[in-house]
Parts: sequence; C-alpha cells; structure tokens
Amino acid sequence: MGHVYRGFDNKLDRDIAIKVMHPSRAEDEVSKKRFLHESKTAASINHPSIVTIYQIGEHNKLPYIAMQYIDGPNLSEYRTQLGGLIPIPEAIRIGREICEGLAAAHEKDLVHRDIKPDNILLESPNQHVQIIDFGLAHEAGDKEGRLTIDNAVIGTPAYMSPERIGTDEVNAKSDLFGLGVILYEMISGKLPFDGKSMVSILASISRGKPTTIHTLVPDIPQDLADLIMQLLSSERDKRPADATEVVRRLRAIEKQ
Repeated sequence: MGHVYRGFDNKLDRDIAIKVMHPSRAEDEVSKKRFLHESKTAASINHPSIVTIYQIGEHNKLPYIAMQYIDGPNLSEYRTQLGGLIPIPEAIRIGREICEGLAAAHEKDLVHRDIKPDNILLESPNQHVQIIDFGLAHEAGDKEGRLTIDNAVIGTPAYMSPERIGTDEVNAKSDLFGLGVILYEMISGKLPFDGKSMVSILASISRGKPTTIHTLVPDIPQDLADLIMQLLSSERDKRPADATEVVRRLRAIEKQ
C-alpha cells in the first residue's frame, strides 16, 4: 500500500513515522479516497494497543499518514530474538493486548483484515503491543476485502481467514482467525496452515484441519488450547462471538 519513513516533528520535538501511499495506487482515485477515509476512521480509535495517528494529508498528490513512532521490534522479529518460541504467559499477554485493540476497532465497525506479526509492534521496554497498518482495513461486511486473482498480493496468505479466500463477506471474526494463527505460532513455533507456495497455503486454510496445538505443545493449558483451536475454526460461526469474549477468556487464563 505504501512506504514508511521515520521523521521528526520539530514543533513537538518527537520522532514520527510517515506512511506515504504508493504512487501507482494513488493514481486510482477510488483507492486514494478509501485510503484517506479508512485512515480517518483508524485515527478516531483511541486505544493503548493501536498506534496513534497524528495527521492525515496529501502532498504532491500522494496521501500520507503521520503517526506515532514505535521504538521496538515487530512480533516476527521478537519471536526470532527469543529463538522461535515465546513463553506461554507472555504469548497470552501479547494475544490479549492485540485483542483489546481489535475490540476497540470492531466497536467502530472497522476490520483490520491483515492481522499478522509484521503488523504487531512491541514497544520497548515492556513489549507493549501496538497494532499498525490499517491500510487494508474496511468496514465490517465489505466483500471487497476478499482475495482475488487481481489483488492476490493483498494480505498475507498464512494468516488469512477462509472467508478472505472464498466468497463470504469479511467481518470482525476474520481478525479473530488471524489472532488464532498468531497465538498458535507464538506458542508452538509453527504455522497451523503451511505450504511451499501461496496456492498450497490457501488450500490448507480452506481444508481447515490444522494439527491441534496440544499435540505440538503438550503442556499448554487446556483452556488456552481450546480457545486457539476455536479461533482457527474454518466455520466462522464456531469462532468466539467477538473480540471482547476472547479478551475475557485470555484474562481468565492469565489468572490460572
């Protein structure tokens, strides 16, 4: 969708991140208007787990977003730093903070659509979650969120929900599926749906039969294992009702 640069706000004496829409996408007026509209919606969300947007504008016909600069790795980098696995208590905390941010977005009918480790920053020094990149976000129920041949690069295959691949409309439960993939990967070190190509990954997601995480991590708390597998259900109605329910369940597991 665009390029991200590090900048400095002289007036407020702070580092910022600036995301500029890719010129080829900016030539499409529909894409440009959507980018600005959805950025404004994201900017209206005030939550500790969602990066703060300071300004939205256009320069030389290119839309841009000026936002909070986060000093810290993304979740993928952090997992690599830890040797591929994140301790279960920390994985639960990270998952809960992601879900708290999603709950705030979903309350405004905004679906992220690309929840993946690269879009989860962990702010130093406490690795507090900051969700970024609502560039793919759409209002709940928008069928244009589906993966098609023409826009096959949109989104990240391993974290896509089945409805992103098929014909069902995308809604908040699509984000919950992505959260399930992230939790599974943090704790087991493996992806629930994998393959050697995009086609094989998408086929694996469509089949909807991942190895149970309890098989890979025998000492995982049963309540957590059940929640993760429920989040990964290929049938949307079998996933948790909403992000608020997932937050509640993760908090209960944290207290065990």
